[in-house]
Amino acid sequence: MVLSLLIIVVLMVVSVGATGLCSYEPGTPENGPVREVDARTFMGMEARASAFPVRMPESPEGWITNSARRGMIEQTPAPIVGWVTAERGYIQLTQTSLPLADAVRAIDAHPRDLDRTIDVAGQPVEVYHSEESDVRDLWAVDMGDTRLLFSGAGREEDFLTIIEATVTSEPLPGV
Repeated sequence: MVLSLLIIVVLMVVSVGATGLCSYEPGTPENGPVREVDARTFMGMEARASAFPVRMPESPEGWITNSARRGMIEQTPAPIVGWVTAERGYIQLTQTSLPLADAVRAIDAHPRDLDRTIDVAGQPVEVYHSEESDVRDLWAVDMGDTRLLFSGAGREEDFLTIIEATVTSEPLPGV
């Protein structure tokens, strides 16, 4: 029985390894390269499928776009894109057509309170904060036709940089 299991395990490793759909990178993940994704193409498809304007800012110098996906906020589609910053922080942008108060409340299960409002490139940006240490701040912008929600583990300067790049960018072509 042990011999049969050994043969099955060896065959499984060989067949999975031959597909090329897995990889082995010894060492810690912090030492590996950040994998870049083509977020502009994905966000272009989202813009054509969305009933609201979708923006895709130019990545700041040294930033790498490492994720792009469609999420849901209260059963409405929400395009999401994320960047690894030049200092190895992470910032994620979620876009939605929900009213700002609903989007802030429904982005995740963590309650946050309005901490302050600042101006970035002529747009009021609301910063929501939680007293819980494991809940990250949420930066929210109401563009009128779209709500932009920024979160992550970046420095305040990084948030200001990507928020300015986003609010000053033109919406992607839609349908």
